Amino acid sequence: MSNLDNLVQKILDDAKEQASAIVDEANKAKEEMISAKTKEAEEKKRRIIERAEQEASLLKERTISNAELKVRNEVLRAKQEVIEKVFHLAKESLKDLDEDKYISYLQNTLKSLNLKGEETIVVPEKMRKKVNKLKLNLKVSEEETVDSGFLIKGKGIILNYTFDSLIDYYRDELEAEIAQSLFKE
Repeated sequence: MSNLDNLVQKILDDAKEQASAIVDEANKAKEEMISAKTKEAEEKKRRIIERAEQEASLLKERTISNAELKVRNEVLRAKQEVIEKVFHLAKESLKDLDEDKYISYLQNTLKSLNLKGEETIVVPEKMRKKVNKLKLNLKVSEEETVDSGFLIKGKGIILNYTFDSLIDYYRDELEAEIAQSLFKE
């Protein structure tokens, strides 16, 4: 039986050797698979982190850009409010123009106009008496008034020299100069 025992032992030893080789091969495959999956997971992690950093960077840039845009818009709005106030104050100031300056403006403007003498001039109520004393070659309207400046009405024409309309007419040109003067940057 010793031959049989030897044969059984040989088979068992061979089986153990094969089992050990299979286990070693399985462990090697397991390690390779774990290594591959770990590399794959690390690569996924790296891509996710990279994408998240890019998105965070874009979001940060967008947020900063939006904040800068809002600040710029607020500054522009504030500047526009100041300019509006300047125009308002200018109109109010011109409504309160003293008589001498008003008469000087009226006479200088009338000199540059080619009037026939048939026209009617409409002036502020507080200036009507003073204008009547000037003995202009124009009829001074007793019914109509303007807040500031004057109007000249003729057959089919109205020449508007009210300060409000003059300021509005020259507003685009004046706005740039006012902005440059107020907001030197």
